[in-house]
Amino acid sequence: MRFEADVFFEFSKKLPTEAVESLTEFLEDANNSFLKKGVPEGKENEGTTIEEYQIQPEGVFLNLNSGRYVRAHTGIMRLNKELSTFLGKKYQLGVRRIEIQRFEITMELEEAPLEPMTLPFTDKIDFTGNQAHIILNPKDIDETALKKNYIDKLLNRMEEKIRTQSMGGKAAFSETVRRSEKKLDKYRIKIDPTEQAVGRGWVKEFPGAGVWTIMPPFTALIRAIEQLVIDKIIKPMGFVETIFPRLIPLEVERKKGQLAIPNELFWVCPPTSRNPKDFEEYVDYVEITGTTNPEMLQKMLRPPMFGLSYAQCEPFYEIFQKEIVDIDDLENNPIKFFDRNGPTWRWEGGGLKGLERLNEFHRIEFTYMSSPKKTIDIRDEILERSEKIINDIFDLEYRIDKTTAVYLEHAGATEKDETEEFVKTYDLTAILPFETASRPEAELEISSYHVHTDFYAGRFNFKDKANRDVWTGCVGIGPSRWAYVFVIRHGFDFEKWPNEIKKYIGDELPRTPQLVTWPKK
Repeated sequence: MRFEADVFFEFSKKLPTEAVESLTEFLEDANNSFLKKGVPEGKENEGTTIEEYQIQPEGVFLNLNSGRYVRAHTGIMRLNKELSTFLGKKYQLGVRRIEIQRFEITMELEEAPLEPMTLPFTDKIDFTGNQAHIILNPKDIDETALKKNYIDKLLNRMEEKIRTQSMGGKAAFSETVRRSEKKLDKYRIKIDPTEQAVGRGWVKEFPGAGVWTIMPPFTALIRAIEQLVIDKIIKPMGFVETIFPRLIPLEVERKKGQLAIPNELFWVCPPTSRNPKDFEEYVDYVEITGTTNPEMLQKMLRPPMFGLSYAQCEPFYEIFQKEIVDIDDLENNPIKFFDRNGPTWRWEGGGLKGLERLNEFHRIEFTYMSSPKKTIDIRDEILERSEKIINDIFDLEYRIDKTTAVYLEHAGATEKDETEEFVKTYDLTAILPFETASRPEAELEISSYHVHTDFYAGRFNFKDKANRDVWTGCVGIGPSRWAYVFVIRHGFDFEKWPNEIKKYIGDELPRTPQLVTWPKK
């Protein structure tokens, strides 16, 4: 790994002629002092070295070279500090500005990328086998970028993207750990039930793909499933209900890691003003033309300030931002919340055709925090209880897979070491007797079960009072999808449903209003 940089330190005023000699001595000494501080013995060539310098009245030009230790960008900031102190004490001048004129990086990679890539702050990235040559855009590398260490973060991001490329499509990262017995011959519905649900008036499509009005019969089923989950999982395990916000500020999205999947989120743009006069022209246009003119409206909106909740658990970690916990207490009394406060939103795209994949859907989100072992135990018990419902009450054919940790996928991250002694993510997938309307697959993931280790403790900066590991986890159970697969297995005839579901509904399903034109017979 080599870093090369040309940098100009502009002085706050002209350098006196008599200062040139002492500044020369300062620069010569820097190569053997603070630019090598922290470099292991025998690795001195890996620290920052001033290869060339030119002292001018207005500033000093430096050509820097470094390896892995005290990288050139770190050396620049050390030089800025030491140079300012030196010049200030002796000559009452300082460094007004740092100007990066050239910055190039050459590094060996663990694996070669599978395809070209782009990154911010770069002019060019070339790959030759396992070697990368990166030319940064000098205009982008300002003092903020140096102080906040954008360069090392950029290199980490490049390696992350390369690992993600190599992971893409590998079956090894989704391995089935167990399957139910074959049950497809029991299913009462052998084709996608969306059309039947529409014809019966159980659902009515709302304007916009992936959003439906859930009418009373299907709503009753979804609520019954929620109550079943509460009785069979939530109450026995001691989870307590919490209402989490659904407007997630960008900074929380960043810490959660979901700004790595901006293509999957819905964004919220507040108006630029609360003054009706500012929108009068738009309102007039709508009333006169009878059209919505979204382009005209967009000019009156602020940039995105929030994302609609993608995972429901985002606020859980924010609760503990910068807080200190006691693992001894959490071992005996884990924090266990569940949330069902309205929909979750995910942009699935415009090709949605059925009820199985929606842009707006309902989930129950479990969140928990404890010691490492207890966190794993909680997750595993939720999975065990879920599986019992799906197998014994729903009587579905299903499988359970261990798969890539989804919280890392959402954060655009991967792990170099996959040799953990426990599974971070399980998916529960229902097997279907047909390919779904929205995707060519005869299956549907209906729940996911996660242990995050200390990933979010680090991102949200909460910790144990004695610096022991604080772990979190979450589980998402989708009553919308559970209801979908339930209908496929048991049909639309309420009398043939399992008593464990019927008891939450009553003697009969609520009726859909029968209009002259709808539901269409």
